[in-house]
Amino acid sequence: MHINFIERKGRVLTRSTLKCLSQVASINPTLGCVHQCAYCYARGYSFYPGDGTVLVYGNMPEKLKKELSTCRKLPAYVFFSTTCDVLQPIPQVLKVTYELIEVLFEYGVGVNLLTKGRIPAKFLQLFSQYKKLVHVQVGITTLERDIQKKIEPYAATPQERLLNIKRLCETGIVPEVKLDPLIPGVTDTESNLTALFKEIQGFGVHSACMNYLFLRPQIKKNLCKTLGNTPFLSKILMHYQNGKSMNLLAEKSHVVALDVHYRKQAYEQISQWAKDFRIDAYVCGCKNPDITEEPLCGMNWGKHFEGSSSQKRLF
Repeated sequence: MHINFIERKGRVLTRSTLKCLSQVASINPTLGCVHQCAYCYARGYSFYPGDGTVLVYGNMPEKLKKELSTCRKLPAYVFFSTTCDVLQPIPQVLKVTYELIEVLFEYGVGVNLLTKGRIPAKFLQLFSQYKKLVHVQVGITTLERDIQKKIEPYAATPQERLLNIKRLCETGIVPEVKLDPLIPGVTDTESNLTALFKEIQGFGVHSACMNYLFLRPQIKKNLCKTLGNTPFLSKILMHYQNGKSMNLLAEKSHVVALDVHYRKQAYEQISQWAKDFRIDAYVCGCKNPDITEEPLCGMNWGKHFEGSSSQKRLF
């Protein structure tokens, strides 16, 4: 693994291409990610540095402080992050991320953090001091280590993510679960998801956002490379034989999505399984524009921060 520090030339706070985050400030402290998830869309971006390389913006905390000091209206919260996991197990990444969050809290700006990594104790201690300014999403779709390791080779294990959830709840921060991406015939089964719902219910988690895997050329290539000529790969690709090309509102790009009827029925079924465990499982319209037009994930995040600050939510 090659870790290099680079300087951020432009603004630290940027707008995301995701529709549900288009009015939300976003920060990406790195280019590249050590987790190397097979389904990661960022690995197909032109600015992706390549597997095995992570470029860290070492000057970001200082630049962020300068930007916030000159903002006419501070954002209510900032999203971490759209093209990398900010809790990758790399000391340099964790240091920059921690310093960025410290700066945001200093200015009363909230943090919405999505991770499939391990949350260090130092971060939990910091979060405990600013509970009203913290919203965490933990990405997890299965408790089966064999499945998870195939598609997310260097991310935290399912048990480590459950520990994240447990420790967050003990801190007084109830996270949201991110069932994204669900893989047809693999992680969307009743046995797989009810086992997961049962575990997270025990911690008091009550919300989950769900989306299915989209196939892009680079994602298909990564899946084939990672899984090889196995029944596991065949099972996945079989479900997309009758897929449809869809204009994804999230990034104004075309992807191959599962048949809309499959997704509708599956989302309804998964929602019912989740409801049995008192968990609200919802679908975001930015990734399912043919099912719903409501960018519900952004709305849910915004509700979390309502009343926690007098600042406006717009970027």
